[in-house]
Amino acid sequence: MANSNPYTLQKVKLISFTVIAGLLLLGWQSMGKGMPLPMQLAFLGVCLLLTGIPHGALDHLIQQEHAKRSNSNFRLLRFLGRYVAMMLLYALAWYGFPQLSLLFFLLISCWHFGETDIGPILRLPVLTVMFRMLYGISVLIWILLAHQAEVSAVLRHLISPAGPLYRQWIVGAVQAYWLIPASGICIITLLLIDVFMNRVDYYRYLLALQLVVILLCGYRIPVLPAFALYFAGWHSLITLYNIKGFITGGNAAGNKPLLMVWLKALPFSLIAIAGLLATGYLLRQYAPLFDPVPLLFVFLSLITLPHMEVMHKLNRSLQH
Repeated sequence: MANSNPYTLQKVKLISFTVIAGLLLLGWQSMGKGMPLPMQLAFLGVCLLLTGIPHGALDHLIQQEHAKRSNSNFRLLRFLGRYVAMMLLYALAWYGFPQLSLLFFLLISCWHFGETDIGPILRLPVLTVMFRMLYGISVLIWILLAHQAEVSAVLRHLISPAGPLYRQWIVGAVQAYWLIPASGICIITLLLIDVFMNRVDYYRYLLALQLVVILLCGYRIPVLPAFALYFAGWHSLITLYNIKGFITGGNAAGNKPLLMVWLKALPFSLIAIAGLLATGYLLRQYAPLFDPVPLLFVFLSLITLPHMEVMHKLNRSLQH
């Protein structure tokens, strides 16, 4: 135990709050209390504010650290210009090609989740890619197919029900009776393979167990809090610690607390949140029946694309 990574123990402690939140939500749901949409949106909003958006608002610091390590110049305005340009191009793609844009978002999300949770298999890069994609696909199947009615309602706002992507969703929903348990088996199997092949720290076993509990809680509660538990309460927290280790050189013992890193993300987090709220407000004014949930997921897709590129570079650095 003397060789344990302090970051891993810190992750276990913080993820414990996510587990507790999941169990409380599960208990509330099991008592038949129900979760009205405002309550779900409030929980999701708090989670995005605390970790979901901030974990992406540190991308400029990651790029700055890369430049520092490679003895090259970092220009914040050029970085932000490229970042925003990618978001705008993707927004245009959503407007012109919603089916392809949604499919692209699902694929990059699968890769992003898999790359974060599944470590590399040495000397087997093709197998690593396959495992990560399979893991990410399994996570999305587990979360989405367990909440078919809610997801279908959102999809009908994003894409045409007559389109090929929605028809494939219906086919998947019909096969949910075996796809959901199969995805659960894949997640557990890949986590076990990852632990045995890449991890030597006892606390990493606890992390894998915590993730399984979080996903099990998400299965029985509405989709928005279920997504919040995984995305903000697991993925974003893990990523925040990975970012902290990278931009501070991995010296966990002498580091400032995670709160200090979170505060560095606050300016861009507030800008992103303000932009989202302003867009939602304007749409509400001109479309009183406007549903905010589809907008939220389009917004997440726009910030995911440039963020995933930065994180892919970071993950490669952490693995070498």
